[in-house]
Amino acid sequence: MPKTFNGLWDDFVSFENLYRAYATARSGGHREDAQVMRFTRNLETNLINIQNHLMWGTWKPSPVNAFIVYEPKKRLIQAPAFVDRIVHHAFDQVAGHLFEKKMVNQTYACLEDRGPLKAVLQMQEYIQSYPQGQRLYAIKGDVHHFFPSINHDFLKRQIRRTISDKRLLCVADLIIDQNEQLEGLYIGSLPSQLFAGVTLTPFDHHMKDDLGIKHYVRYMDDFIIISDNLAYLRELLKDAERQLNSAGLQINPKSKVIPITHGIDFCGYRTFNDHLLPRKRNVKNARRRIMHLIEEYDNGNVELEKVRASIMSFLGYVSHCSAYRTTERLLGEALINARPLLKNKEVV
Repeated sequence: MPKTFNGLWDDFVSFENLYRAYATARSGGHREDAQVMRFTRNLETNLINIQNHLMWGTWKPSPVNAFIVYEPKKRLIQAPAFVDRIVHHAFDQVAGHLFEKKMVNQTYACLEDRGPLKAVLQMQEYIQSYPQGQRLYAIKGDVHHFFPSINHDFLKRQIRRTISDKRLLCVADLIIDQNEQLEGLYIGSLPSQLFAGVTLTPFDHHMKDDLGIKHYVRYMDDFIIISDNLAYLRELLKDAERQLNSAGLQINPKSKVIPITHGIDFCGYRTFNDHLLPRKRNVKNARRRIMHLIEEYDNGNVELEKVRASIMSFLGYVSHCSAYRTTERLLGEALINARPLLKNKEVV
């Protein structure tokens, strides 16, 4: 029997936990959000109101704010209301680490010190473990329509393998069932990210523990397996499809075994044995974003700091790559576009 944890409720609904969740939810650029400002005006009263609804069993998620983003691809984002983000962070603060302890070390995304760059570097380390010049192959796989396909019953069973506190489970079930369907999680909330990891944890353990795969790495629903044995990987790909099916998921038809002669496109980088290159799409999107912000600055719609922040974000991304010429070209174009606008304004 798996180890489960009870007695979490009092910590979850404590005022201290809710206040810490509020502080976390309002950080990261949300301080000027209208919902945040309204909530903060009567902070203590509003936190006690959330606490009471949780303790009385009357808390229910609020309607989400839906909008479409186009990076890295067109996706429908369903962002929770600020009051719900507080509950989400409160849940994560008492339960998140319990789920994470059961995750394999080779899974990344939404985990502390395990972001996309760490996943890429882990994969590069696997490549470097083979003799220089040896022909290598990789399974480059992912789950088809992952978030909309997550099966609620399967997810709830996995959660109950870690949490046995009945009142906390009721809150988790309300979050999972918010879309009033039998499958699918909203993209854009903290629990969705956590529960996505919980959903694929059995898949990870099957790959690592049952099959003993050494060179495996997963970032969200994208996974890579590296080997010098082509036939072995083709069989593993079939096994991965069967394992995902058992969780109510479908492997993306585009998943395949590829030679890694020309690098592996994964987590925003093209990875080679001895260097990384930026993904062309990321560079293109960064250029478009920076040029747009420069134009918006000229029109008085954004502050110079927002332009600077976007440029620094791009520089942070390419700092891990062999991308000197790409960086020089983009910054040169940005300077040409920005110089006339800065004559009578601030200086970068």
